[in-house]
Amino acid sequence: MLKFIFYLFFLIPLVNNLIVYVFGLFFFFFFFFLKNFFLSDFCFISYIFGMDFISFNFISLSIWICLMISLSLFTSNLKFKILYTFYINLILIFLLLVFLVMDFFYFYFFFEGSMLPVFLILFGWGYQPERLSAGYYLIFYTLFGSFPFLLIIFYMMNLYGGFSFFLNLKFESNMLMFFLIFSFLIKFPMFGLHSWLPKAHVEAPVGGSMILAGVLLKLGGYGFIRLMGFMYNFIFDFGYIFVSMSLWGCIIISLMCMIQSDLKMLIAYSSVCHMSLAIVGLFTMSTCGKLGSIILMIGHGFVSSGLFFLVGMVYMRFSSRSFFILKGMISILPSLSFFWFMFCIMNMSCPPSINLFSEVLIVISCLSWSNLTMIYLFFILFFSACYSLTIFFLTQHGNMISLMKFNSYCYLHEYLILFFHGFPVFFLMISLNFFFN
Repeated sequence: MLKFIFYLFFLIPLVNNLIVYVFGLFFFFFFFFLKNFFLSDFCFISYIFGMDFISFNFISLSIWICLMISLSLFTSNLKFKILYTFYINLILIFLLLVFLVMDFFYFYFFFEGSMLPVFLILFGWGYQPERLSAGYYLIFYTLFGSFPFLLIIFYMMNLYGGFSFFLNLKFESNMLMFFLIFSFLIKFPMFGLHSWLPKAHVEAPVGGSMILAGVLLKLGGYGFIRLMGFMYNFIFDFGYIFVSMSLWGCIIISLMCMIQSDLKMLIAYSSVCHMSLAIVGLFTMSTCGKLGSIILMIGHGFVSSGLFFLVGMVYMRFSSRSFFILKGMISILPSLSFFWFMFCIMNMSCPPSINLFSEVLIVISCLSWSNLTMIYLFFILFFSACYSLTIFFLTQHGNMISLMKFNSYCYLHEYLILFFHGFPVFFLMISLNFFFN
């Protein structure tokens, strides 16, 4: 495991040469992916590190998203690109460590560490002065949610000498288990604890939004999956509260999506909807729901990152993200309209994307948990299609405005980045046995 971490550390001196850095990251991804493709249970265990199928998937996603962010810098008009690339590399190192460790204390330590470069990117390269309040929201929500978790980790270490993933234990205290779950529900984020997410997304630069939506939202789900074995009693007794809150919240947020005028805000709220479905899948405590949630998180990582990159492309050319201004783009950038369409239908889980497969698994697990969830799921999936198609129709059709008569071209590598976002979502559907190791 240390070889992967050292490789990323030795990439840091290359950040001043973007082409060499991107090539280095490409090599790292392919060697890492092909070497560990057939993982099933924990292996490569050394010191505090180890990897299984779940962490392998999330690490692969992290490397891929960071690679896309680095590629997007070639035509970006950001200042201090070397420092920005250094922060992206730092986030990747922290994410690799988060997914490789097998102890909750180290998981907590590296998760909080990964928040620091995101905070600096938000403060340094955000768009409006409101980025300061958005950064404080992000930090204080995360710290407030995580502090009880840290105290519980210390309590467990005092009691058992450590708090490893492999500790054979079932908690009895409901209060203790609630605070353990609470810290991860903020990171997911669950409806009611989600207000930091839209603010952070709207103020962050394109790369910040991509890493936030692509990987950092998934840390809550990953931590919860690792904790599930300790909390069977609590989830069986009180799981219905979290499931019902998530289902109801998902419908409300879907309706909020349809009244947004800002593209970035709409996509940020749609992330909350998808993560609510992932929470529901995990709380049903079935193998089907767990697998569906993992696949949904991976699919959502690619799709939402691609949508944020599309919004960044549009903002760079027209200096606006408003539906009232961006109209008729299909007559100027028809090739880009194709990608808008593909990402919108992936966002609403149309075939052949893995999002469809994940939602089928989650629906099956929900119906096996309770037949009453069918009503909620019907509205959730319907509204999901509504706001995804709203994005496409309002931006691509309508009367073209005069702002759009100038910058009517895109760079080839931007299409390449969009293709790299969409490629895994479609082609994993052809090879679903990948998820059934």
